[in-house]
Amino acid sequence: MTEYYCETCANTHEFKDEWSDLQSKTLCLSQSSNETPEAISQAATTSDNKTMSIKVSCRFKDGMRAVSNVYDVSTRPITNSSLTGFTKEEINYAKMGMILLNILIDVLYDLLKQDKTFLRPRSDCDITYLYKEHRRIDKHKPSIGWGGTWLDIQSTNITIGDDIERIRNTRNELQHCKTFMLDDKRFNDLYDIIVDLLDRFDHHNKPSRLYTDQLNEIVAKTISAEELKAVENKISEMTIEVEIQHLVNVTPQ
Repeated sequence: MTEYYCETCANTHEFKDEWSDLQSKTLCLSQSSNETPEAISQAATTSDNKTMSIKVSCRFKDGMRAVSNVYDVSTRPITNSSLTGFTKEEINYAKMGMILLNILIDVLYDLLKQDKTFLRPRSDCDITYLYKEHRRIDKHKPSIGWGGTWLDIQSTNITIGDDIERIRNTRNELQHCKTFMLDDKRFNDLYDIIVDLLDRFDHHNKPSRLYTDQLNEIVAKTISAEELKAVENKISEMTIEVEIQHLVNVTPQ
């Protein structure tokens, strides 16, 4: 299980899922600290208590994944030859990571351009930011609401919002993978999901180059060792924004 370091309470916490409802989780957030870098807090009071919603931006570099079945890519000689020594599962992961980083982020960015006048440059946008903006604008509401898991999203749920959630879940699955590996079955399952949603976005976003063509190109290509290493590094260092609601007792005035 991935853990993150919380600067607010100078402790580590278990991270289970992005944008999940964490109201029932008890975290040792400091109630007295006024200096919380990279945190934004909002409070709403009742007669007896105060609920504080805190957003903590965390940059993960999961040490467990760095040593678990990755064979320390950085120590391997980088050549232009085929990936001798890399497993099929590692190559599957690298290709799915390239699909995420090169296509699925473009999908969310191109969609957001239609609904938002002022937008960051594409190079400054990651899935965390793009998902947050889509959720804030709330134009493309998923069938079951925001934050659904793979188990919540049915094959019949094919609205734009449902596909935004599929992209988020794909990102989370790759982010939480401890081994940088995908077996053939899971790769094919994700591929089937992604090819369907990209076909829908080809019709909706009308990109200059079809997303499905880009997908087929990545699936067919030979992945270099440099590309595999770059994908692992980029996904390892993704910034996750976790929203935590913390109940604080307040003495009535």
